[in-house]
Amino acid sequence: MRSLSLIRRAQIYVVTAICVGALSVVAVHPVVAAPADDRSNQLRKQIGEASGREAAALNQLQAIRDRKAVVDAQVAALDAQVAAAEARLAPLAAEAARLTAAYNQLAQEVATKQAELDTAKKRFSVSAAEMYRSARRGVTYDAVLTAQPDSMVQQNKYLDQVSSDRREIVEQVSEIRADLDRQRRLIETQKAAADEVAAQAQAARDEISALRGQIEPARAQSANEEVAERQAVSGIQAERSSYERELASLQAASDSIAARLRALGAGSGSPGGCQARPVPGAVTSPFGSRLHPVLGSTRQHSGVDMSGSQNTSIHACRAGKIVIAGWQGGYGNAVVIDHGGGMATLYGHQSRIAVSEGQQVNAGDVIGYVGSTGMSTGPHLHFEVRISGNPVNPASYL
Repeated sequence: MRSLSLIRRAQIYVVTAICVGALSVVAVHPVVAAPADDRSNQLRKQIGEASGREAAALNQLQAIRDRKAVVDAQVAALDAQVAAAEARLAPLAAEAARLTAAYNQLAQEVATKQAELDTAKKRFSVSAAEMYRSARRGVTYDAVLTAQPDSMVQQNKYLDQVSSDRREIVEQVSEIRADLDRQRRLIETQKAAADEVAAQAQAARDEISALRGQIEPARAQSANEEVAERQAVSGIQAERSSYERELASLQAASDSIAARLRALGAGSGSPGGCQARPVPGAVTSPFGSRLHPVLGSTRQHSGVDMSGSQNTSIHACRAGKIVIAGWQGGYGNAVVIDHGGGMATLYGHQSRIAVSEGQQVNAGDVIGYVGSTGMSTGPHLHFEVRISGNPVNPASYL
Protein backbone atom coordinates (compact mmCIF):
# COMPACT_ATOMS: atom_id res chain seq x y z
CA MET A 1 0.00 0.00 0.00
CA ARG A 2 2.91 2.29 0.75
CA SER A 3 4.30 1.93 -2.78
CA LEU A 4 0.91 2.87 -4.24
CA SER A 5 0.61 5.94 -1.99
CA LEU A 6 4.07 6.96 -3.20
CA ILE A 7 2.81 6.61 -6.78
CA ARG A 8 -0.16 8.85 -5.97
CA ARG A 9 2.06 11.45 -4.32
CA ALA A 10 4.51 11.31 -7.22
CA GLN A 11 1.72 11.75 -9.73
CA ILE A 12 0.27 14.67 -7.73
CA TYR A 13 3.77 16.13 -7.60
CA VAL A 14 4.15 15.88 -11.38
CA VAL A 15 0.72 17.39 -12.02
CA THR A 16 1.33 20.16 -9.48
CA ALA A 17 4.70 20.83 -11.08
CA ILE A 18 2.97 21.24 -14.44
CA CYS A 19 0.47 23.71 -12.89
CA VAL A 20 3.15 25.70 -11.13
CA GLY A 21 5.33 25.66 -14.23
CA ALA A 22 2.46 26.91 -16.33
CA LEU A 23 1.61 29.72 -13.91
CA SER A 24 5.23 30.74 -13.64
CA VAL A 25 5.50 30.91 -17.41
CA VAL A 26 2.50 33.22 -17.69
CA ALA A 27 2.72 35.32 -14.53
CA VAL A 28 6.32 35.39 -13.37
CA HIS A 29 8.42 34.94 -16.51
CA PRO A 30 6.25 35.91 -19.45
CA VAL A 31 9.09 35.33 -21.89
CA VAL A 32 9.19 31.55 -21.25
CA ALA A 33 7.77 29.60 -24.18
CA ALA A 34 5.31 26.78 -23.62
CA PRO A 35 7.44 23.70 -24.35
CA ALA A 36 6.54 22.10 -27.68
CA ASP A 37 2.82 22.62 -27.24
CA ASP A 38 1.68 19.82 -29.52
CA ARG A 39 3.69 17.27 -27.58
CA SER A 40 2.71 18.86 -24.27
CA ASN A 41 -0.92 18.43 -25.23
CA GLN A 42 -0.26 14.82 -26.12
CA LEU A 43 1.56 14.28 -22.84
CA ARG A 44 -1.30 15.81 -20.89
CA LYS A 45 -3.68 13.50 -22.70
CA GLN A 46 -1.42 10.53 -22.02
CA ILE A 47 -1.12 11.50 -18.37
CA GLY A 48 -4.92 11.64 -18.19
CA GLU A 49 -5.16 8.22 -19.80
CA ALA A 50 -2.43 6.92 -17.50
CA SER A 51 -4.36 8.31 -14.54
CA GLY A 52 -7.40 6.32 -15.65
CA ARG A 53 -5.28 3.21 -16.07
CA GLU A 54 -3.68 3.86 -12.70
CA ALA A 55 -7.09 4.10 -11.05
CA ALA A 56 -8.11 0.84 -12.70
CA ALA A 57 -4.80 -0.74 -11.71
CA LEU A 58 -5.22 0.44 -8.12
CA ASN A 59 -8.69 -1.07 -8.03
CA GLN A 60 -7.30 -4.29 -9.46
CA LEU A 61 -4.43 -4.29 -6.97
CA GLN A 62 -6.89 -3.73 -4.14
CA ALA A 63 -8.95 -6.65 -5.42
CA ILE A 64 -5.76 -8.73 -5.52
CA ARG A 65 -5.01 -7.74 -1.94
CA ASP A 66 -8.54 -8.62 -0.89
CA ARG A 67 -8.27 -12.02 -2.58
CA LYS A 68 -4.82 -12.49 -1.08
CA ALA A 69 -6.20 -11.77 2.40
CA VAL A 70 -8.89 -14.40 1.83
CA VAL A 71 -6.31 -16.88 0.56
CA ASP A 72 -4.01 -16.16 3.50
CA ALA A 73 -6.90 -16.74 5.90
CA GLN A 74 -7.75 -19.99 4.12
CA VAL A 75 -4.12 -21.11 4.27
CA ALA A 76 -3.97 -20.27 7.98
CA ALA A 77 -7.18 -22.24 8.59
CA LEU A 78 -5.85 -25.18 6.60
CA ASP A 79 -2.57 -25.05 8.51
CA ALA A 80 -4.55 -25.18 11.75
CA GLN A 81 -6.53 -28.16 10.47
CA VAL A 82 -3.32 -29.93 9.47
CA ALA A 83 -1.87 -29.29 12.92
CA ALA A 84 -5.05 -30.63 14.55
CA ALA A 85 -5.04 -33.71 12.31
CA GLU A 86 -1.37 -34.33 13.08
CA ALA A 87 -2.12 -33.94 16.80
CA ARG A 88 -4.84 -36.59 16.48
CA LEU A 89 -2.61 -38.82 14.41
CA ALA A 90 0.24 -39.01 16.93
CA PRO A 91 -1.70 -40.74 19.77
CA LEU A 92 -3.64 -42.84 17.27
CA ALA A 93 -0.42 -44.08 15.73
CA ALA A 94 0.98 -44.83 19.19
CA GLU A 95 -2.20 -46.69 20.20
CA ALA A 96 -2.19 -48.61 16.93
CA ALA A 97 1.41 -49.65 17.59
CA ARG A 98 0.54 -50.74 21.14
CA LEU A 99 -2.47 -52.74 20.01
CA THR A 100 -0.48 -54.35 17.24
CA ALA A 101 2.21 -55.39 19.72
CA ALA A 102 -0.46 -56.78 22.09
CA TYR A 103 -2.07 -58.63 19.20
CA ASN A 104 1.26 -60.17 18.22
CA GLN A 105 1.92 -61.19 21.83
CA LEU A 106 -1.49 -62.85 22.13
CA ALA A 107 -0.94 -64.60 18.86
CA GLN A 108 2.31 -65.98 20.24
CA GLU A 109 0.55 -67.09 23.43
CA VAL A 110 -2.19 -68.78 21.42
CA ALA A 111 0.46 -70.61 19.44
CA THR A 112 2.11 -71.74 22.70
CA LYS A 113 -1.21 -72.90 24.16
CA GLN A 114 -2.01 -74.73 20.97
CA ALA A 115 1.31 -76.54 21.25
CA GLU A 116 0.52 -77.44 24.88
CA LEU A 117 -2.89 -78.73 23.84
CA ASP A 118 -1.33 -80.84 21.14
CA THR A 119 1.12 -82.29 23.71
CA ALA A 120 -1.70 -83.06 26.18
CA LYS A 121 -3.67 -84.79 23.47
CA LYS A 122 -0.67 -86.95 22.69
CA ARG A 123 -0.28 -87.86 26.35
CA PHE A 124 -3.98 -88.71 26.52
CA SER A 125 -3.59 -90.93 23.50
CA VAL A 126 -0.57 -92.64 25.07
CA SER A 127 -2.50 -93.26 28.30
CA ALA A 128 -5.45 -94.75 26.44
CA ALA A 129 -3.11 -96.98 24.50
CA GLU A 130 -1.43 -98.13 27.70
CA MET A 131 -4.77 -99.10 29.21
CA TYR A 132 -5.62 -100.96 26.07
CA ARG A 133 -2.33 -102.85 26.20
CA SER A 134 -2.86 -103.66 29.87
CA ALA A 135 -6.23 -105.16 29.08
CA ARG A 136 -4.61 -107.23 26.41
CA ARG A 137 -2.15 -108.49 29.01
CA GLY A 138 -5.08 -109.66 31.19
CA VAL A 139 -5.24 -106.84 33.63
CA THR A 140 -9.02 -106.71 33.78
CA TYR A 141 -11.55 -106.05 36.48
CA ASP A 142 -12.20 -109.78 36.88
CA ALA A 143 -8.50 -110.38 37.12
CA VAL A 144 -8.22 -107.87 39.86
CA LEU A 145 -11.06 -109.56 41.83
CA THR A 146 -9.54 -113.00 41.56
CA ALA A 147 -5.93 -112.01 41.99
CA GLN A 148 -3.77 -112.77 45.05
CA PRO A 149 -3.42 -110.02 47.62
CA ASP A 150 0.10 -109.00 46.57
CA SER A 151 -0.84 -109.03 42.95
CA MET A 152 -4.02 -107.10 43.65
CA VAL A 153 -2.10 -104.35 45.42
CA GLN A 154 0.19 -103.90 42.47
CA GLN A 155 -2.62 -103.92 39.98
CA ASN A 156 -4.64 -101.42 42.04
CA LYS A 157 -1.68 -99.09 42.19
CA TYR A 158 -1.27 -99.34 38.47
CA LEU A 159 -4.95 -98.64 37.80
CA ASP A 160 -4.92 -95.72 40.22
CA GLN A 161 -1.88 -94.22 38.49
CA VAL A 162 -3.42 -94.64 35.04
CA SER A 163 -6.68 -93.12 36.22
CA SER A 164 -4.88 -90.22 37.88
CA ASP A 165 -2.86 -89.54 34.76
CA ARG A 166 -6.00 -89.56 32.63
CA ARG A 167 -7.77 -87.16 34.98
CA GLU A 168 -4.77 -84.84 34.98
CA ILE A 169 -4.55 -84.93 31.21
CA VAL A 170 -8.29 -84.32 30.82
CA GLU A 171 -8.17 -81.40 33.25
CA GLN A 172 -5.10 -79.97 31.54
CA VAL A 173 -6.73 -80.28 28.13
CA SER A 174 -9.89 -78.60 29.40
CA GLU A 175 -7.91 -75.81 31.01
CA ILE A 176 -5.81 -75.24 27.92
CA ARG A 177 -8.90 -75.21 25.72
CA ALA A 178 -10.66 -72.70 27.97
CA ASP A 179 -7.57 -70.48 28.11
CA LEU A 180 -7.17 -70.78 24.36
CA ASP A 181 -10.79 -69.80 23.75
CA ARG A 182 -10.43 -66.84 26.09
CA GLN A 183 -7.28 -65.64 24.39
CA ARG A 184 -8.81 -66.09 20.97
CA ARG A 185 -11.75 -63.92 22.00
CA LEU A 186 -9.36 -61.36 23.45
CA ILE A 187 -7.23 -61.37 20.34
CA GLU A 188 -10.32 -60.80 18.19
CA THR A 189 -11.26 -57.84 20.38
CA GLN A 190 -7.74 -56.46 20.25
CA LYS A 191 -7.58 -56.92 16.50
CA ALA A 192 -10.88 -55.09 16.02
CA ALA A 193 -9.62 -52.24 18.22
CA ALA A 194 -6.31 -52.14 16.37
CA ASP A 195 -8.10 -52.10 13.01
CA GLU A 196 -10.35 -49.25 14.16
CA VAL A 197 -7.44 -47.17 15.43
CA ALA A 198 -5.49 -47.90 12.26
CA ALA A 199 -8.47 -46.76 10.18
CA GLN A 200 -8.70 -43.54 12.22
CA ALA A 201 -4.98 -42.96 11.79
CA GLN A 202 -5.25 -43.51 8.04
CA ALA A 203 -8.21 -41.14 7.89
CA ALA A 204 -6.10 -38.51 9.66
CA ARG A 205 -3.27 -39.09 7.17
CA ASP A 206 -5.69 -38.77 4.25
CA GLU A 207 -7.08 -35.57 5.74
CA ILE A 208 -3.59 -34.12 6.11
CA SER A 209 -2.74 -35.06 2.53
CA ALA A 210 -5.96 -33.50 1.20
CA LEU A 211 -5.43 -30.32 3.23
CA ARG A 212 -1.87 -29.98 1.98
CA GLY A 213 -3.18 -30.48 -1.54
CA GLN A 214 -5.37 -27.42 -0.98
CA ILE A 215 -2.69 -25.37 0.74
CA GLU A 216 -0.03 -25.63 -1.96
CA PRO A 217 -2.21 -24.29 -4.83
CA ALA A 218 -3.47 -21.55 -2.52
CA ARG A 219 0.06 -20.55 -1.63
CA ALA A 220 1.08 -20.64 -5.30
CA GLN A 221 -1.91 -18.47 -6.20
CA SER A 222 -0.99 -15.99 -3.49
CA ALA A 223 2.62 -15.86 -4.70
CA ASN A 224 1.55 -15.38 -8.33
CA GLU A 225 -0.79 -12.56 -7.39
CA GLU A 226 1.98 -10.87 -5.44
CA VAL A 227 4.20 -11.07 -8.54
CA ALA A 228 1.38 -9.61 -10.66
CA GLU A 229 0.94 -6.83 -8.12
CA ARG A 230 4.62 -5.92 -8.17
CA GLN A 231 4.67 -5.97 -11.97
CA ALA A 232 1.61 -3.74 -12.17
CA VAL A 233 3.14 -1.25 -9.76
CA SER A 234 6.45 -1.33 -11.65
CA GLY A 235 4.62 -0.71 -14.92
CA ILE A 236 2.81 2.31 -13.51
CA GLN A 237 6.04 3.67 -12.04
CA ALA A 238 7.89 3.17 -15.34
CA GLU A 239 5.13 4.94 -17.26
CA ARG A 240 5.08 7.82 -14.80
CA SER A 241 8.89 8.10 -14.98
CA SER A 242 8.74 8.19 -18.78
CA TYR A 243 6.27 11.07 -18.70
CA GLU A 244 8.34 12.87 -16.09
CA ARG A 245 11.44 12.59 -18.28
CA GLU A 246 9.55 13.93 -21.31
CA LEU A 247 8.11 16.81 -19.33
CA ALA A 248 11.56 17.60 -17.93
CA SER A 249 13.00 17.60 -21.45
CA LEU A 250 10.25 19.90 -22.68
CA GLN A 251 10.78 22.31 -19.80
CA ALA A 252 14.54 22.28 -20.30
CA ALA A 253 14.10 23.17 -23.97
CA SER A 254 11.66 25.93 -23.07
CA ASP A 255 14.01 27.36 -20.46
CA SER A 256 16.94 27.29 -22.86
CA ILE A 257 15.09 29.13 -25.64
CA ALA A 258 13.58 31.62 -23.18
CA ALA A 259 17.03 32.44 -21.80
CA ARG A 260 18.42 33.11 -25.25
CA LEU A 261 15.42 35.21 -26.24
CA ARG A 262 15.79 37.31 -23.08
CA ALA A 263 19.44 37.85 -23.92
CA LEU A 264 18.58 39.31 -27.33
CA GLY A 265 17.16 42.55 -25.95
CA ALA A 266 15.18 45.01 -28.08
CA GLY A 267 17.63 45.13 -30.98
CA SER A 268 17.36 47.68 -33.81
CA GLY A 269 14.54 48.30 -36.25
CA SER A 270 10.81 48.17 -35.65
CA PRO A 271 8.45 45.22 -35.51
CA GLY A 272 5.92 44.64 -38.25
CA GLY A 273 3.75 41.97 -39.77
CA CYS A 274 4.98 38.90 -41.60
CA GLN A 275 5.88 39.59 -45.19
CA ALA A 276 5.77 35.90 -46.11
CA ARG A 277 3.73 32.99 -44.77
CA PRO A 278 6.01 30.38 -43.14
CA VAL A 279 4.11 27.45 -44.70
CA PRO A 280 0.99 27.32 -46.88
CA GLY A 281 -0.90 25.12 -44.41
CA ALA A 282 -3.69 26.21 -42.10
CA VAL A 283 -3.43 26.81 -38.37
CA THR A 284 -4.45 23.59 -36.61
CA SER A 285 -3.83 24.65 -33.00
CA PRO A 286 -4.33 28.36 -32.18
CA PHE A 287 -2.58 30.72 -29.79
CA GLY A 288 -3.94 31.57 -26.36
CA SER A 289 -5.23 30.10 -23.13
CA ARG A 290 -6.84 26.69 -23.32
CA LEU A 291 -8.56 24.50 -20.78
CA HIS A 292 -6.18 21.88 -19.46
CA PRO A 293 -7.78 18.53 -20.36
CA VAL A 294 -6.54 16.83 -17.19
CA LEU A 295 -6.10 19.54 -14.54
CA GLY A 296 -9.21 21.53 -15.47
CA SER A 297 -7.14 24.76 -15.41
CA THR A 298 -6.01 27.01 -18.27
CA ARG A 299 -2.61 26.89 -19.91
CA GLN A 300 -1.01 29.39 -22.29
CA HIS A 301 -0.36 28.20 -25.83
CA SER A 302 2.46 30.51 -26.87
CA GLY A 303 2.39 29.76 -30.57
CA VAL A 304 0.36 28.17 -33.34
CA ASP A 305 0.67 24.81 -35.05
CA MET A 306 0.49 24.95 -38.84
CA SER A 307 -0.15 21.94 -41.03
CA GLY A 308 2.44 20.83 -43.57
CA SER A 309 3.61 17.62 -45.16
CA GLN A 310 7.05 16.16 -44.54
CA ASN A 311 9.90 18.27 -46.03
CA THR A 312 7.65 21.17 -47.09
CA SER A 313 9.80 24.33 -47.31
CA ILE A 314 9.65 26.70 -44.34
CA HIS A 315 10.11 30.40 -45.13
CA ALA A 316 11.27 33.34 -43.00
CA CYS A 317 8.25 35.56 -42.35
CA ARG A 318 10.45 38.70 -42.31
CA ALA A 319 14.06 39.62 -42.83
CA GLY A 320 16.34 39.21 -39.87
CA LYS A 321 19.28 37.47 -38.25
CA ILE A 322 19.39 33.78 -37.33
CA VAL A 323 20.09 33.66 -33.60
CA ILE A 324 19.23 29.99 -32.94
CA ALA A 325 19.61 27.15 -35.43
CA GLY A 326 19.87 23.66 -34.06
CA TRP A 327 18.43 21.03 -31.79
CA GLN A 328 16.28 22.47 -29.00
CA GLY A 329 15.06 19.49 -26.98
CA GLY A 330 11.30 19.07 -27.29
CA TYR A 331 11.20 21.56 -30.18
CA GLY A 332 13.51 19.30 -32.16
CA ASN A 333 15.34 21.11 -34.94
CA ALA A 334 14.37 24.76 -34.47
CA VAL A 335 15.26 28.18 -35.89
CA VAL A 336 14.80 31.55 -34.16
CA ILE A 337 15.06 34.78 -36.22
CA ASP A 338 15.67 38.20 -34.63
CA HIS A 339 13.79 40.70 -36.80
CA GLY A 340 14.82 43.74 -34.80
CA GLY A 341 12.72 46.08 -32.72
CA GLY A 342 12.30 43.31 -30.13
CA MET A 343 10.49 40.98 -32.55
CA ALA A 344 11.57 37.34 -32.92
CA THR A 345 9.98 34.30 -34.55
CA LEU A 346 10.49 30.59 -33.82
CA TYR A 347 10.08 27.66 -36.23
CA GLY A 348 10.08 24.21 -34.57
CA HIS A 349 10.11 20.46 -35.43
CA GLN A 350 12.01 20.86 -38.69
CA SER A 351 13.22 17.77 -40.49
CA ARG A 352 16.41 19.65 -41.36
CA ILE A 353 17.67 23.20 -41.05
CA ALA A 354 18.78 25.22 -44.09
CA VAL A 355 20.47 28.15 -42.27
CA SER A 356 23.09 28.70 -39.58
CA GLU A 357 23.40 31.01 -36.59
CA GLY A 358 24.54 34.55 -37.45
CA GLN A 359 23.23 34.32 -41.00
CA GLN A 360 21.09 37.15 -42.40
CA VAL A 361 17.92 36.13 -44.23
CA ASN A 362 15.24 37.95 -46.19
CA ALA A 363 11.48 37.48 -46.04
CA GLY A 364 10.51 34.35 -47.91
CA ASP A 365 13.96 32.72 -47.75
CA VAL A 366 13.92 28.98 -47.08
CA ILE A 367 15.22 28.41 -43.57
CA GLY A 368 14.34 24.71 -43.21
CA TYR A 369 11.82 21.96 -43.91
CA VAL A 370 8.72 20.66 -42.15
CA GLY A 371 9.31 17.59 -40.05
CA SER A 372 8.40 15.88 -36.81
CA THR A 373 11.61 16.09 -34.79
CA GLY A 374 11.59 16.52 -31.06
CA MET A 375 8.42 15.73 -29.20
CA SER A 376 5.99 15.85 -32.05
CA THR A 377 3.04 13.71 -33.06
CA GLY A 378 3.51 14.20 -36.80
CA PRO A 379 4.87 16.53 -39.49
CA HIS A 380 3.85 20.16 -38.90
CA LEU A 381 5.33 23.57 -38.07
CA HIS A 382 5.26 25.03 -34.58
CA PHE A 383 5.42 28.83 -35.13
CA GLU A 384 5.86 31.50 -32.45
CA VAL A 385 6.05 35.32 -32.52
CA ARG A 386 7.60 37.22 -29.60
CA ILE A 387 7.69 40.97 -28.99
CA SER A 388 10.33 42.04 -26.48
CA GLY A 389 10.37 38.42 -25.34
CA ASN A 390 6.63 38.23 -24.70
CA PRO A 391 4.61 35.71 -26.72
CA VAL A 392 1.92 37.28 -28.86
CA ASN A 393 -0.71 35.85 -31.17
CA PRO A 394 0.97 34.97 -34.48
CA ALA A 395 -2.40 35.37 -36.22
CA SER A 396 -1.96 39.16 -35.93
CA TYR A 397 1.26 38.90 -37.95
CA LEU A 398 0.49 36.22 -40.52
